[in-house]
Amino acid sequence: MNNLADTKTATVEVNQSLIKQIETIAEQILERKNEVKEVGLLGGKAGITLLFAYLSRAFPEKEYLQATLDYLDELSDSLSNEELNYNMSAGVGGIAFVFQHLRNLEILDNEVDLNLSDLDEFIAQGVEQDFKTANWDPLHGMTGLGIYFLERNKETAEKKYLEKIVDHLAAMRTQVGESKIWITPGYGKYSNDNYNFGTAHGMPGILSFLAQVYERDICQKEIREIISEALPFLLKQEYNDPVYCFPTAVEVEPKQEEEKPGSRLGWCYGDLCMAFALIHCGIALRNEEWKNKGIDVALKTTHRTFENAGCTDAPFCHGTVGLVHLYHRLYNLTKNETFKNTSQNWLDITHREFYKPGEGAGGYFFRSFNEEQNIFELTPQYSLLEGSAGIALVYLSFLYDIKPDWDKIFLSNV
Repeated sequence: MNNLADTKTATVEVNQSLIKQIETIAEQILERKNEVKEVGLLGGKAGITLLFAYLSRAFPEKEYLQATLDYLDELSDSLSNEELNYNMSAGVGGIAFVFQHLRNLEILDNEVDLNLSDLDEFIAQGVEQDFKTANWDPLHGMTGLGIYFLERNKETAEKKYLEKIVDHLAAMRTQVGESKIWITPGYGKYSNDNYNFGTAHGMPGILSFLAQVYERDICQKEIREIISEALPFLLKQEYNDPVYCFPTAVEVEPKQEEEKPGSRLGWCYGDLCMAFALIHCGIALRNEEWKNKGIDVALKTTHRTFENAGCTDAPFCHGTVGLVHLYHRLYNLTKNETFKNTSQNWLDITHREFYKPGEGAGGYFFRSFNEEQNIFELTPQYSLLEGSAGIALVYLSFLYDIKPDWDKIFLSNV
């Protein structure tokens, strides 16, 4: 077993509970394996496979490696027998990412396992389709496919796919004043065309991705120009507010003068999205001003309370466990004790507000809106993004000295 990470400031009772929770979540996922029908990375078996792979590294004496291999067999069958989309979140891109990631971790042998070169061109065709439909989305579009090719590049050193994505992302920008940026199209009755400040579906996600491509010595001149033309636009939207820093989104053509509502605190949207984008760009381009600005934004968020954070459940996407992970990452980067204490604080909040022993999926529920009945529901989920697999992965990374490389799919890998 890997050693427990340094948790001197941790609440001992909570951390002991976490060890049991990780085991319970894993056991329950295996017991109810047939209930998970989806195969994708964020909502299905591919994401769950990552959990068992990392469990196998923390507890090699247990049967987690065999569970990992069993899930990989199911994913291989799905690739052979099902008609799957190409995307990263729910399709072939995400499944291919898992195989490549486990090869990079040396859990799988790249000589005998899935031949990913057969999938590269299929996923590359998805890049072209996303370009035609202007789908640059970090979770469900071209940027997400780029995350797969970043992982693939570690083994193959192939640059052409990433070069094409950089070219397409540059071409998909819109000139706004002196800046060139990406516009998020409106979505039905929910939103109009906007400048989006989220990691999940907005510009911070693109910038964090491009910064990591830059660090691979790919299209550096082009990426420097892209980031330098986009990031100042986002920074100009910063609030002069004691609590909040940046909006969730700004409408391209507001019908009236917009108020500046505070954004939620989470992985998907909120000030931490801009903090991580600034840190990624600052590190890659060796711009200390951007990096330090990102750290300052993140430090400001540590004053947010449960009451004003907007968290209504625990899972990674927009819940308290995502905050545990982000602040833990920031502590490991900076060694600033404020981030360590904030990570522990959100862990304590999660345990107090959302952990229900013996209920849900390993003690947790996902809060979702039922449009037909016009009510919010609490449902058990076993997935990576919005379920207990993601919660267990965060707890594993928090407690044990295991680098959480899985989080590159969420662009939180500072």
